[in-house]
Amino acid sequence: MTRSTILTTRRLRVRNWLPADVEAFHEHCNSEEVMKYLDGPSTKREIRREVAWYQQHQTRHGHTFWVVERKWDRAFLGFCGIIRVSERQSPLDGKLEIGWRIRADKWRRGYAFEAATAVIDWAEWELPSSILYARIHQRNVPSQGLARKLGMRRARVIEAQQLPREVSLWVFRLRL
Repeated sequence: MTRSTILTTRRLRVRNWLPADVEAFHEHCNSEEVMKYLDGPSTKREIRREVAWYQQHQTRHGHTFWVVERKWDRAFLGFCGIIRVSERQSPLDGKLEIGWRIRADKWRRGYAFEAATAVIDWAEWELPSSILYARIHQRNVPSQGLARKLGMRRARVIEAQQLPREVSLWVFRLRL
């Protein structure tokens, strides 16, 4: 897979995953701090499977959670994009989910908002009249704030299994 760019913004490049991204993703987006509201850090093997899944999703659907990198130095910042949820037990199964994960040392610089805004703009052309959903942990106030800033509205609460316990996730939605 080439370093194909999907979107660009003033500061960012949103692109397809490369095999070399596994290392950066594992190092920068897999810390306790970043994974606090997710299932916790993953092994490198799990990260490889996750990246492979994103690549397969891109091939099948034409979109995925893409790599976000800074333009000027190509620094790996995280991911942002859209996937089609494929979890039979989820009320969002088959629906489009927007997601983002930015490395902790680059938080509060507007990167997630800039990337997500570009992804939504892309989706308005490529997935017109769709509804985007975001599942956000009930205590993840910064991501809830970002969802609201993007124009998303809280739609419902769902229960999800995040080992070792069940947690409440707030579901936000945005009609394109």
